[in-house]
Amino acid sequence: MAGRRGLRRAVRWTAPWLVVGAGFVLTLAGNAIGGLALVLAGFAARAAIQAADRRDHLQRLLEGVTVADVMVRETPIVSPSVTVDTFAPDLDDAADPGVVSVVADGRLLGILGRRELAKVPRRRWPTVRAAEAMVATTSLPSLAPDDPLGPAAERLGATGATGLPVVRDGEPVGVLTRFVVGRILHERLVAAGERPGSGVARWRR
Repeated sequence: MAGRRGLRRAVRWTAPWLVVGAGFVLTLAGNAIGGLALVLAGFAARAAIQAADRRDHLQRLLEGVTVADVMVRETPIVSPSVTVDTFAPDLDDAADPGVVSVVADGRLLGILGRRELAKVPRRRWPTVRAAEAMVATTSLPSLAPDDPLGPAAERLGATGATGLPVVRDGEPVGVLTRFVVGRILHERLVAAGERPGSGVARWRR
């Protein structure tokens, strides 16, 4: 079984290079447009295989972990009308990149972390309000506490946001942040004897 899996993996990785090679041959034979199309298709297939392998590896590393196991259950709460300078220094200087919840009338309106803060020039902190800098929850998918962490991390990664709201029975109960995903990935890679690389570092910002 392991031998067959290895053979399939070898075929998957070899096929794109065969397509690229065929493209160069076709180009040398005088069909530059067709050759270039094959070369680009080969590199696109290779990139897709790499992305799929990274997703599979992430899923294996996070297997058995749920969102509730790692989510941030309590975050600082700010009003949408306060200016960024009232809380940004603490958020920006924190050893562990944090997140604040923007709340009005008991409703979670948005999430604001270092990623969102980085889009606001420091000179504008005294004039930009939290509501302007946050990512609105209406534009973010929500998670359930029992969701497996692997697929949840994929959804978070696709948004580019600092975190995603975790909701139970319509009520927010926490936030899944990029930092906590990066932390558990780091821990599991170290436990498996693997070296954490840039793929983990990008989660911890």
